[in-house]
Amino acid sequence: MPHPRVSQWITRNYPKPTVDSDWLRDCCSWVDDEYHLDPVTQFDQYIAHVESQLLQSNLEDSMVPGTGLPANITNMVKEKLSGHPILVELRSITDIGQSAFSLQNTRQTRIDRADLAGLAPEAEEDEGPIPRYPRGMLMFTLSDGSTLINAIEYRSLPQLELGVTPLGFK
Repeated sequence: MPHPRVSQWITRNYPKPTVDSDWLRDCCSWVDDEYHLDPVTQFDQYIAHVESQLLQSNLEDSMVPGTGLPANITNMVKEKLSGHPILVELRSITDIGQSAFSLQNTRQTRIDRADLAGLAPEAEEDEGPIPRYPRGMLMFTLSDGSTLINAIEYRSLPQLELGVTPLGFK
């Protein structure tokens, strides 16, 4: 059973969706076994490990289904969610503001450079750094662990970058 202070911290900092109590118990047990930290006297270190595990987890495994995004979210049109923030993870990302041809050319160049990495270091220097994908407007599939939604950025989110931001990003 997780220490009550850990449970309170999780509920306060990640109110939606609800963290599954079995997952939290197992996570705390793992932190206990792995790091031998006391959740009372070493709370900051302890909670840092718990939070890290939560943010690296698949939300399907760590969250209670149906406690995040509203049940009717797929029927909502031009509505804004309000209230507590909702933890979601990135399931897919693509750029809809660039041509498929441009994205494919960049992808192929990145693959070619990765295949040649280490084989001809002097040629790699002549070609410059691995190219970044051109940036237009990103479209995402997001999940709270049980509900999938599509989203489009209406204002650029520089923290999210095609080819850099990993799937599962929270």
